[in-house]
Amino acid sequence: MKINVPEKYADLYLKALSEKKRALEERIEEFRREIEEIDTHISNLTSLPIFQEPQFQTVVKWDTATYRTQWSWTRKISFFQDTHRFLSTSGDVVDFILEKEPEQDKSKVRSSVSAALSNGIRSGQYKKFTDPVTNTAYYGPADWFDSNDQPDVSFLPESLRQRLTG
Repeated sequence: MKINVPEKYADLYLKALSEKKRALEERIEEFRREIEEIDTHISNLTSLPIFQEPQFQTVVKWDTATYRTQWSWTRKISFFQDTHRFLSTSGDVVDFILEKEPEQDKSKVRSSVSAALSNGIRSGQYKKFTDPVTNTAYYGPADWFDSNDQPDVSFLPESLRQRLTG
């Protein structure tokens, strides 16, 4: 940005720019505080029981060989993993659910699956593995991982297994 300012106004212009910069920095800080507050609210809301599957519901109440749209998000994720038997990305689960329920809004499914996986990780039901090459996050039931939080090789998707084991 090149500006021609007469020398006698340079100090005033410099002062005005400095004040404008300070005002913008204050607004940025205000936005950061708002974002932190929103993150806290989101965290508090996603820890509510409505976003978590109660322990008593983990007992199968109906035929598990057939996908049910009435299931909770957690149960839909479990069904996907039970039928596919490999660690999966949240995108894999979202695509599966949308295939079964094409009328669903993709962004709603994505955010619901993400919240259910985050809650599952916090509760210890799921674990997360990050591919060291692509930084892609894979999720699976905790019993698919060893005591060092490394996934059992038999539950890795074929492409990931080949890349990691050579």
